[in-house]
Amino acid sequence: MTYAEFESLILLSDRMIASCVPRKSEYWRGYNSGIKFHFQNGQQESLPDQDFIVEIARRNGSRDVHAYARGYSDGCNGLIPEDTP
Repeated sequence: MTYAEFESLILLSDRMIASCVPRKSEYWRGYNSGIKFHFQNGQQESLPDQDFIVEIARRNGSRDVHAYARGYSDGCNGLIPEDTP
């Protein structure tokens, strides 16, 4: 992933956080954190486990922990979300 692709995904997630319903916003908040982890770390063997992701969501005050965790996981895996405008 190039820096330009990374920045594009961060900007997209920021826009979606601001414009979506709460559950989707939580997904995008998680995705934003996860893609930052993916870009900075990039080592597939060191991905956080589901329990750690849920703990991060709770620490960040997520209103929908499962949506946040799903977004974080997608971001950590470097996935590009399909449900974008």
